[in-house]
Amino acid sequence: MPGLVNCHTHSAMTLLRGIRDDSNLHEWLEDYIWPAESQFTADLTTKAVQLALAEMLQSGTTTFNDMYNPQGVEIDRIYQVVRQSGMRCYFSPTLFSSEAETAEETLARTRGIIEKIRSYDDEDFQVMVAPHSPYSCDEELLKGSLELARELDLKLHIHVAETQEENEIILERYGKRPLAFLKGLGYLEQPAIFAHGVELNPSEIADLAASPVSIAHNSISNLKLASGVAPVTDLLTAGVNVGLATDSVASNNNLDMFEEGRTAALLQKMRAGDATQFTIEQALKALTIEGAKALGLENKIGSLEAGKQADFIAIQPKGRLHLYPLENMLSHLVYAVKGSDVQDVYIAGQQVVQDGQVLTVDLERFV
Repeated sequence: MPGLVNCHTHSAMTLLRGIRDDSNLHEWLEDYIWPAESQFTADLTTKAVQLALAEMLQSGTTTFNDMYNPQGVEIDRIYQVVRQSGMRCYFSPTLFSSEAETAEETLARTRGIIEKIRSYDDEDFQVMVAPHSPYSCDEELLKGSLELARELDLKLHIHVAETQEENEIILERYGKRPLAFLKGLGYLEQPAIFAHGVELNPSEIADLAASPVSIAHNSISNLKLASGVAPVTDLLTAGVNVGLATDSVASNNNLDMFEEGRTAALLQKMRAGDATQFTIEQALKALTIEGAKALGLENKIGSLEAGKQADFIAIQPKGRLHLYPLENMLSHLVYAVKGSDVQDVYIAGQQVVQDGQVLTVDLERFV
């Protein structure tokens, strides 16, 4: 089948797996994640990304969309390990408002990182403009981020409408819900990936359907942080493109996209009270071609057809009793397969996983 596409993750956070459980999003971020990230070093983040690359490859993901806190990250080192892995990605520095920098300074620093990434001239290692969220970026920085994306003809990548608490923060700050606030700034006019999209009402879904924005649905992370259940079937019915994503391992706690697809399907059936919702076919598309569309790569990856890149994975059911009987493999791909069932992975026709072993990432330091 086609390689899987992870539409939203934070690979530099991989060594934070298990840092804090049983916390809601804003407490989790402010009391644990952001303080930990402030201590990151280039050695630590490079190792974290290598571990994430291996975990993604081993479970069948061939392309990912990453948003990373620039603290302690040397992008040249990240580029080197990603290229060695063979994976395709967008790797985008996150923008935050802070007392340490003005919005102008943050934008200038981010522009420098983006220019560095673009200087690699590598279509398999690209970048977006990634303001963290409406609650962690002030209006000046959000406007500047949009202007930068327009100027450089880049997509936006931002967390939006993740929790009810976010709604309350933005309502108090601006008198509007997050999506309406961003719409007023012009964010629905720029190609973008909005991560989460949990707290959306029907009019907001209609606005998204009329825009070039895709939603990255993070079912397990949203469950673990009690953020809510995104209205995925409503989004799809309205015509919004939806890809699937793991978020970081600090809130998931793994990078298994098969688990993500299964959870997403089950959640939508329960949310609707209707088992016909979010079908096997929709789940498989969200794992592959719809994720590729979100990244603007649908003409290159996401399906197995003539003229596209040979990004594909092989699953060997022999000896895996949870995949028997073999007559219903489409069902198994959503409801039974695990990332550990992936046997071989190819990217652009080059084998990167053989018999479950990653060939392109040095794992000696981890295992």
